Amino acid sequence: MGVATQSQAFAVGHSVPWTMPGFGVIATQSMGEPAYGDLGLDALRAGLTSSEALTAISSIDAHPERRQVAMIDGEGRMAAYTGSACIAEAGHAFGDTCIAVANMMRTDGVWDAMVEAFESGSGTLATRLMAALHAAEKAGGDFRGQRSAAIKVVRATRSGRPWRDSVVDLRVDDHETPVDRLGTLVERSARYNRMVSAFERALDGQASQALADVIDMPVAKTKSDADLQMWRAAILTLAGREEEASSALATLNEYAPEFVDVFRHLETTGLVDEPAAWKRVLPGK
Repeated sequence: MGVATQSQAFAVGHSVPWTMPGFGVIATQSMGEPAYGDLGLDALRAGLTSSEALTAISSIDAHPERRQVAMIDGEGRMAAYTGSACIAEAGHAFGDTCIAVANMMRTDGVWDAMVEAFESGSGTLATRLMAALHAAEKAGGDFRGQRSAAIKVVRATRSGRPWRDSVVDLRVDDHETPVDRLGTLVERSARYNRMVSAFERALDGQASQALADVIDMPVAKTKSDADLQMWRAAILTLAGREEEASSALATLNEYAPEFVDVFRHLETTGLVDEPAAWKRVLPGK
């Protein structure tokens, strides 16, 4: 389950998206009231459906006409509300698996465009949520312009390990093109997490399988990808492909030598079983 949002307002990720793994996701906006998020998640956790939770909280809201809210509970049941005092163009639309809500738009086609982009998209949930945000901009977007964007994705079923149930949690608080920037962060986050997960599996004796998962991942010769190059060199070493690991580290040493030092320290901490192999692949050995 997830929520993605964009706005001309500052730090939209602080106020609009609310998530709880296994129980539901909520967006509260327009003149947003945090109670719909905080109390809404409590209500969903207590067993109310999204519709029941939305009705209950709006009944104690002094100004429900100012709100725009969407909720999806842990069973996939959806509810949404656009108050009469939301600034036009304002509205919402339901898809088979999503809700789009928008206000202060240039056109009234934004919410339908978001649903179409999400439900016709492919890839991860985060990728499809980003497609919806891009579709919103293409259909007109916020008539004030852009400033911030955010995305949260959590597991629909709790794993029993809460620290692993938040899948994506990224924000752009103040930027000229926040949706584009957020899309870059989503892509980087996916690659980073994939590489680190592979490294951990390699340390646990699954180096060949881990390498197969990341060997074709594109890694740029830039500072922002330097850690990925280092992790891949470590996986190559653990998989016994020392020549390729040595080449990767030699390249890394040209533009981010500090990450070669990090690689060296991985051996001194006792993380690896074959320190001799570690030393053989290092530049200047």
